[in-house]
Amino acid sequence: MRKPELLAPAGSMDALKAAIAGGCDAVYLGLTSFSARAFAGNFTHEELLEAVRYAHIRNVKIYVTMNTMLYETEIENAKKEVDFLYHADVDALLIQDYGLFHLVRTCWPDFDVHCSTQMHIHNLAGVRYMQSEGAARVVMARETPVELIAEAVRTGMEIEVFAYGAICISYSGQCLMSASLKNRSANRGMCAQCCRLKYTDENGRPLPEGEYLLSPKDLNVIDRLPELMEAGVASLKIEGRMKRPEYVYLAVRTFREAIDAFAEGKEYRVSKQRQKDLLLMFNRGFSHGHLFHENVSERMSWYRPNHMGVNIGKVIRYEKGRVLVKLSDTLNQNDGLRILDAKTDIGLTAVKIEKNGKLVSKAESGDAVWLQCHSDTAPKAGANLQKTSDRVLIEKIDDQIAAGKNIPVSLKYRAKTGQPFEVILSDNDGHEVNAVSEFIVEKAKNAPLAASKIETAMRKTGEYPFDVISVEGEMDEVFMPVSVMNETRRAANQLLADARAVLYTGRTSAKPYEFVLHKPAGIKNHILLLSEEEYTGSFAYPETEIIRVADPVNPEQDEKVNVTHQVISQAGDFAMNLSECIGGLNLNIANSYAAAYVLSKPGIDSLIVSSEMNNAQIKDLLDAFEKRYGFTPEIYRLVYGKRVLMYIKDRFYKDSRLSGIRDYHGNLFKVTYNKNRAEIHEHAPYVSDNPYCQGSAVIMDGPPGKYKEIIEEAYEEFHERIQGIRP
Repeated sequence: MRKPELLAPAGSMDALKAAIAGGCDAVYLGLTSFSARAFAGNFTHEELLEAVRYAHIRNVKIYVTMNTMLYETEIENAKKEVDFLYHADVDALLIQDYGLFHLVRTCWPDFDVHCSTQMHIHNLAGVRYMQSEGAARVVMARETPVELIAEAVRTGMEIEVFAYGAICISYSGQCLMSASLKNRSANRGMCAQCCRLKYTDENGRPLPEGEYLLSPKDLNVIDRLPELMEAGVASLKIEGRMKRPEYVYLAVRTFREAIDAFAEGKEYRVSKQRQKDLLLMFNRGFSHGHLFHENVSERMSWYRPNHMGVNIGKVIRYEKGRVLVKLSDTLNQNDGLRILDAKTDIGLTAVKIEKNGKLVSKAESGDAVWLQCHSDTAPKAGANLQKTSDRVLIEKIDDQIAAGKNIPVSLKYRAKTGQPFEVILSDNDGHEVNAVSEFIVEKAKNAPLAASKIETAMRKTGEYPFDVISVEGEMDEVFMPVSVMNETRRAANQLLADARAVLYTGRTSAKPYEFVLHKPAGIKNHILLLSEEEYTGSFAYPETEIIRVADPVNPEQDEKVNVTHQVISQAGDFAMNLSECIGGLNLNIANSYAAAYVLSKPGIDSLIVSSEMNNAQIKDLLDAFEKRYGFTPEIYRLVYGKRVLMYIKDRFYKDSRLSGIRDYHGNLFKVTYNKNRAEIHEHAPYVSDNPYCQGSAVIMDGPPGKYKEIIEEAYEEFHERIQGIRP
């Protein structure tokens, strides 16, 4: 059974150390820019250099996330960051943007690129295509079932799979909800988590199962690891760059134990205590997700969108400023708590625990205790008391993190009369170093130095993460100061650490960007209607047409087929035989390199830029493109329509008759059903002008009578620009 890499998250240096202490094989982290977790702590350049050295010495890889959509003004800085990471000895980049992917593969061809889940690769066609483009690994969409993952592995591509932690309700890279409602782009690392808010049905009525209609449970497939390992996944990924170090450590430690046991053919079950500890770290309830075909009720957390902790008792009664609770489990002083309430939960900390009129530091199951509780809402009798953090558990994990991870090494020494003292250190990865003293070893005049004393000195490692498992020595009857032994041993440890810290000694400089792009055939019609419903009316303007959009979600796509005169929507479409096609909105094209990459594909003549761009950003793209490639690209822009904000596999609510949902502002989002998925549509039409594009993309999701009005306005704007009436 293949032993997969265990990949851990790190939003800070403390979390990285926790992940490595827990036993991960690799860590993924972000810099302070271009990361899909913009609100994590992330790493400065100095911290990144420290992180790479710390990890590599301990035989752990570092992957850096640059998995956001990039605007033109960000490209030069992104290139500088890539070059910095390349020379910083980073093992791989995780990338979403096709332009950045194109740049890295062209200028840093020996720098491994992993296709982020934000790139929306969810079928075999997409896997095969990115393999042909030189990607080293694909992080599959979290909606991918284990059977398709096994097929993807058989292509020869490394496949990475999420195995634990929070999941998105929509296909990643395809969610516009946060951008639409909060002007915070999920494609740029600033998701406002609209999926964790309250919603009602289309009539404003709460649904009986709960108000958090779009909130999924957290993923946990630890008990199904043998199936993923049998499928041959290259890497098992734990989510959590926003989580505390103790969460990271415990999740990694548990998966490390399970992977090692299953790889040896042993059975592994998470103990009841470990299950409770994992729940205490963070949980919204756990599920096996789409990986193992769980139904919508098993996947969703309609009742609560946040950390649930574990139940440890119930409220007996409330008095002003304090609450009496009956415990069903242990409570420690300074544990974090929450009292569940139908309207607003009450958070508190067990700063003081009063039992039988006395303050205690700990209470047990069956005890009735008073807790301080200053709340505007009085807790009701019978309400559940949840423990959300355990002080004793946190302290225990912090001690385990502090112990760190040590590398086994072997040590040899030579203490020969008339020669320098020499220490030779070697590891199991092929490194061997030797250090010699300036001091010349002397013949002992009285009692010679004992071998046991030298061995004791040699086994000390101080701050170095080495565990000396064997010591061999050659010695005469000699004398030398203990300080000489210590200094020489420290020098050998430093040399071995330096040797282990750098993995890629052949990296030199980036290759020049040399890319010839021929002007495609171009636009035939200036106004496009992208509509799922067929429109049979006639248009007053001949340069208007309806064009079919290839399905952005196509899990079955594999065979190469002919695709003519369509808007393509995802990586798998690039693998088809294309002719007269247009790169679509779902590709998130927002910079000149991404535009060039898409337009270089045979059969793609034009493209639609991201609807998240403003006028200035589009102009920047066009100017840079023309300057670099010698012609103005033929592009479209969305000017009107209700976008699909979320593509949700296998629904989000058990009743597929739900035709719409309302948020707490009263906005109504239409819900439609397409095959085995639900689509949530924008509450109000997206509207923009079109000063720079050669054409206009018009997406309609409203009354057919609106077509004529919008087309006429777009047509007039376009021809006024041609005639010089408008700038």
